[in-house]
Amino acid sequence: MSMVYLASPLGFSHELKPYLERIKARLSRLGYEIFDPWAQSFSKAIREASAIADHDERVAALAHLTHQIGVANENGIRESDILLAVLDGPEVDSGCAAELGFAFGIGKRCYGLRTDWRDTGEFGLPMNLQVLHFIKATGGKLFRRIEDIDI
Repeated sequence: MSMVYLASPLGFSHELKPYLERIKARLSRLGYEIFDPWAQSFSKAIREASAIADHDERVAALAHLTHQIGVANENGIRESDILLAVLDGPEVDSGCAAELGFAFGIGKRCYGLRTDWRDTGEFGLPMNLQVLHFIKATGGKLFRRIEDIDI
């Protein structure tokens, strides 16, 4: 079974969880195993580090934790066969752009999902031209509806 890395900002709000679950359901129906950074087991450690009373200790604990999260996500991209980035919003999420750029750089096929109908890119493009270039240069595609995802 092939694995897809699902880059998205959708974990920042519980209100977006149904949207994230619809995307994951579509990928599952297509036969993919999904690496979802939001499904990794860092929540408890984040809560614990955030609750440290001493400022310097809290900052150090959070810095160590963010390094661990970054490494886990890097490894998730490396171990995945392809990457699908959720690119909705007035601007492409910087984390998604970074994950997509890294995947492009190591030769992974990249896809995008932008259901947002607003164009935010240069020259009437649906998004930043470099993000769109990375998708197309890998042989990937930009999808405009969840139901159209066919990777």
